[in-house]
Amino acid sequence: MHGSGLTHLLFLPDWAAVFELYNCGDVDCYLDLARLRGIKYFTWTKNDKVFPTGAGTHPQTGEPHQKFQNYRFDRDEFRRLVLMQVEYVRRNPAYVTELRKQKRKKYNEEL
Repeated sequence: MHGSGLTHLLFLPDWAAVFELYNCGDVDCYLDLARLRGIKYFTWTKNDKVFPTGAGTHPQTGEPHQKFQNYRFDRDEFRRLVLMQVEYVRRNPAYVTELRKQKRKKYNEEL
């Protein structure tokens, strides 16, 4: 799904991952943006686990359009993808370093 939230990836830390839930047929748009920023990109790849609901029509042309469609997603596949991202971040050396810095800072503030 596209929205302003994905443009925020420009301001994410280097160890972050971005998850574009569904690219609606525009496969390279946010992939390229994430690549240029150096952020790990994930997206839904199993189209057989995406379920359109209702009729999505373009607001100006009235024609069917993927980007104006509502979708349901397979819960297990969604969970699998989120866990992949969590694992990616947790194993990222830059994240581990930042986490250690934050813990040291908190410890020093408590002293």
